Amino acid sequence: MGKVYQIMQIRINYLLKFGEKDNIEKLLNHGEIYMNTIDWFKNFEKDGIGDIYEGVIEVENLPNAHLTLQLPNKPIILNNVQLQIRKYNKGHIGNIYSTYAISSLLLKHKETHRIDPRMRKFGSYCLIIKDVPKFLNSISTKLTNMGIEFTQNIISYKNFKKDNPEISLFNKTHSLSYQKEYRIIVWSNVSEVLKFEIGSIKNYAEIITTETAIKSLKVERQYK
Repeated sequence: MGKVYQIMQIRINYLLKFGEKDNIEKLLNHGEIYMNTIDWFKNFEKDGIGDIYEGVIEVENLPNAHLTLQLPNKPIILNNVQLQIRKYNKGHIGNIYSTYAISSLLLKHKETHRIDPRMRKFGSYCLIIKDVPKFLNSISTKLTNMGIEFTQNIISYKNFKKDNPEISLFNKTHSLSYQKEYRIIVWSNVSEVLKFEIGSIKNYAEIITTETAIKSLKVERQYK
């Protein structure tokens, strides 16, 4: 059993990082942390990785809208159309580092949790981070020494197409809830990738394949 990291009364026993072999080995051997911009995630088109809601500050759902198509000869009016208006932060907001959290939330509504096969989209390898406090504290210390402000938390998943939900950078659409994301947000000034190293994490992490994670990793409720 690895050490437990607690944030907002949620226990995190392990963090998983999915990716391609080269990137996962850089993380294991050198502690390379690679943080893309929020805009990159918003505009990236690969299903399940990009997120059109990234950077949204307000969502307004219009269930009974009227849509007019201005055709050359005669406009067509469509009634009772469901539309959604999204308002985004303007300009660069910051950078994101994401991991998969094995936390107490996984068994909140079920007896057993397994890794969703859709995690294959993120790469063929998985790094299991066993000492969560040490890993997160190493990142926090590095960012603090660099003079960069940041915040972190588990993502809360919401139905953005229902009503008009509250929005923050720690909310994502429920269609991505299989990612079980733990997120670090860096409030950087420059719209570019942020990359740094925290040193080797070999003594508290190990690499397996994504297929092994999907087929073999299982979180179960334990009864005394």
